[in-house]
Amino acid sequence: MSKAHRRFAVRAGMVATIIAMIALAAPANAQAPGQEAAEPLGGLTAEELAVEPPGYVSEPSPGLADRPIADEHIADQPIANQPIAAVDATDVRIAPVAESGYFDEQGRYVIDLVQQDYSYIAVRVETADGRPVEDAEPLFSIEGTSQLLEPREVSMPATTNQYGIVEFAVVAGEMGLDRIAIEYGGASTEVLVNVISLRATTYSLPPVGEGYLSWDDLMQAQVRYEDMMLFADFPTEVAGRSGETVKIPGFMTPLETGMKQHWFLLTTHPPSCFFHIPGGPSGVVEVFAQEGIEVSWDPIVLEGRFEALEKSDGGVYRLHDARIVEQ
Repeated sequence: MSKAHRRFAVRAGMVATIIAMIALAAPANAQAPGQEAAEPLGGLTAEELAVEPPGYVSEPSPGLADRPIADEHIADQPIANQPIAAVDATDVRIAPVAESGYFDEQGRYVIDLVQQDYSYIAVRVETADGRPVEDAEPLFSIEGTSQLLEPREVSMPATTNQYGIVEFAVVAGEMGLDRIAIEYGGASTEVLVNVISLRATTYSLPPVGEGYLSWDDLMQAQVRYEDMMLFADFPTEVAGRSGETVKIPGFMTPLETGMKQHWFLLTTHPPSCFFHIPGGPSGVVEVFAQEGIEVSWDPIVLEGRFEALEKSDGGVYRLHDARIVEQ
């Protein structure tokens, strides 16, 4: 993940969401004066809760050596595994790596993704003898309704690093099986995106109505990273509404501790991971509400002054002076 997007994720409040959830649960677990301390949630002791979870390491594709990806380890690698420049590399092989990726019974590399959700995927390029290829620029293409975001749109630089790795991303489209093809230096691989419909997940779907600003339109924005900033090109349906009072349906992601939120996120569907935002930068609206809006895990409709930002160090959409629209 690029530094710019890490800053976006922090600003978007993934950590703050956890704090807000803990704060909302606090009254039920509050300790009255004179009472003994309550049992920790889940029966875990304080010592167990303090233990750091083990780090997660994605499984590499068959045939590719598992390389450390932290900068401090590069000097410890054998000489044979030092990077080779793309212009000098021959007989290369290429494979995708994703935290949520797996091989199905047919040996195909698959990621499951909920409709409108956003996932990062890495590509690793190496020579046959295991040397990472640096500055390689793979070619990407997609078949299906999902949206492909190439490296230049999600990270810097847009070529493989000294470990032979470069990131790209995909925003899930309609339910179905989409195919991403990646090619470089005569080698090729593919990722199958198994898109699961929102309805199949049993999520309550956001309401629709006349005059609403559509997530389908919002997520058509083309977002790219340059000089640690986000730049966005908007479709006409979105650009023409900037500065207007609009209605947007969605789900709340709290950013403050308390039952009333003055600053929060509105997303395409309920957040299911504290480390990335559903839909990516174009699938979230940063909301400012002077009066404060009650925390809700159900779909809501907000009305406010819409702002589409062509350049930002955070998100690309904002809603000012927001208020709830009664259904």
